[in-house]
Amino acid sequence: MAYRFLALAIVLLFFQACTPRQMVLRMASPLFEGQVAALNEEPDLKLAESAIPASLKMMEGLVKADPENASYHLKLAEGFCGYSFSFVEGKDNRRASDLYLRGRNHAVRSLILNGAPENLLKLPPDEFKSALEDVDKEALPGLFWTGQCWGAWLMFNLTDMEALVAFPKVEAVMRRVLEWDETFHYAGPHLFFGGFYGARSPMLGGKPEQARQHFERALELTERKYLIIQVMYAKTLAVQTQDKQLYTRLLNEVVETPEGVLPGQRLANQVARLKAKQLLEDVDVLF
Repeated sequence: MAYRFLALAIVLLFFQACTPRQMVLRMASPLFEGQVAALNEEPDLKLAESAIPASLKMMEGLVKADPENASYHLKLAEGFCGYSFSFVEGKDNRRASDLYLRGRNHAVRSLILNGAPENLLKLPPDEFKSALEDVDKEALPGLFWTGQCWGAWLMFNLTDMEALVAFPKVEAVMRRVLEWDETFHYAGPHLFFGGFYGARSPMLGGKPEQARQHFERALELTERKYLIIQVMYAKTLAVQTQDKQLYTRLLNEVVETPEGVLPGQRLANQVARLKAKQLLEDVDVLF
């Protein structure tokens, strides 16, 4: 009985802290969670590509109505990052870069709403790392999408001075996520570091052996069912080390994997299959 009274008190305090409009928006949050889940489960790439932009704009409208809602900022960060990777990269890389940056900004906003300093991005690398130490573990999703979107942006802006300054910050963000939960978002921290170290030559900061270890660990943790891992493994490390056998083996594995192996990520796996087929067509150009 005491627990019921405590739960009721918490609910009442929550509603007292919200405006009527915020109450309505936050009570509707499960509907938006369902929308995100439905998109992730969508097997039709054309349908998803046409549906996601409208979903993102709707979510931006919600953020305007409730700017202090960290969960909405997180959904936008994930949405912009996923849409850019799935449907924009390779077609319009400048636009992809801009979308990744929009995603990063929403992820950072979620961190600020969870206690990070307002000037987080402007802090020097050492102060930035110290600020991360003070962030609560509940902010882990915000850290992950900050690193994911920011890291993807870096790959399109390697000659930009802003990117050179950002490298240690991005690495620190995702290192924090890796320390807390290596399994987060389908071994996302390992996938990130695989690409982060595998896409560049050693002269430019690449670390081939570390990249290989991270990719292999990601495959192990996901039981090879999250097919984006194989695609990124081939696209980055296999190309960088000119390992044609590894490249073709990984991509053929993606193409041959039965549909439905990871129902909650049907869309991601369909994107992986399409990218794998395209990369196999480029094998004679890349090797």
